[in-house]
Amino acid sequence: MTGRAVVEVVRQSGVQDERALQQALDEVAESAGGRVIVGPGEWQLREAPLRVHAGTRLTLTPATRVVRTGAIQTMLINGPYGAGRTVGAHDGPGNIMVEGGIWDVNGFENPRPSFGMVFNHARDVQVRDLEIRNMPEWHAIETNSTYNVTISGCRFVTGIAREPHAYQTEAVSLDLAAPGLTAWGAEDNTHSSHVRVIDNFCSGYPTFVGCHTGHPSLQHSSVVIANNTATDLSCWAVNLTNTSAASITANTFSGTAAGIRIRTGGDRQVTGVAITGNVVACTSGPAVHLDAAVGGEIAATVVSGNSLSSPTLPIIERSGTIDAVLGPNAGYLYAKDGEPMASRGV
Repeated sequence: MTGRAVVEVVRQSGVQDERALQQALDEVAESAGGRVIVGPGEWQLREAPLRVHAGTRLTLTPATRVVRTGAIQTMLINGPYGAGRTVGAHDGPGNIMVEGGIWDVNGFENPRPSFGMVFNHARDVQVRDLEIRNMPEWHAIETNSTYNVTISGCRFVTGIAREPHAYQTEAVSLDLAAPGLTAWGAEDNTHSSHVRVIDNFCSGYPTFVGCHTGHPSLQHSSVVIANNTATDLSCWAVNLTNTSAASITANTFSGTAAGIRIRTGGDRQVTGVAITGNVVACTSGPAVHLDAAVGGEIAATVVSGNSLSSPTLPIIERSGTIDAVLGPNAGYLYAKDGEPMASRGV
């Protein structure tokens, strides 16, 4: 990303809100792209989300904190929230990088449901080396109808569950531009693809990475979830619906209610999923669940080379029509007295 302008924003005395930050973002947009560097201190989002334009690199220092204090539904977005329904496919503002700082969605003091960041109809997005905390009900980062996304080196701390479907509160969520599911842009069912979620940390959420929506004939695809650490999750570590060509590898998921679920929504086929080299230690549910709905199928899938544990059987659960290679994996069932009972080759 080669910026044509660099704008530094320095905190002044008194309350600093989104207006100074948005002015800087708009300024680099007028130069056809560039970099905004936000200095240390607290910045409040009171009346509007930050709108990041195409070709922008937004950098926060480690001592910069952005906090949502107003009745807004997302902290950062790449389009006009709730408007602009003519832009579709991946033709919205892209070539965006957001890095650094603490993004406090402030869900305990400001419990209105919110996103941390939403990218719709974009191409080429990077989010890295930042923390999103206290996220109420929705998603810390939603990649919706977006192509070529990398989320790396981030921390996701504390997600307040959305009831009665707690699992839908996801730190990282894949979604599509379906009616009612896109924050801006055309409702043209564009899916997300070529998404990489690597080297992140997550704790205190229902679900780390997930998607829970779908379309009768379209799918998310080409998703890599690798080298992440997640703990203290009340639902799933990974919960992917209608997502093909997915690699879930070399992750460590501990203290999670259940582990990795791959599922179809309705009579659809999911193919080409590899679950390899993970350490999954569950507190109640299966470590892996391959879940094909009636009329659907999960095919060309491999679950191998993992270390899996759960206090209940089955450690690997299969529902519906499944064509998969299972094992060898190392699996353990823990008895009530704490003594491990080995179950190799699950």
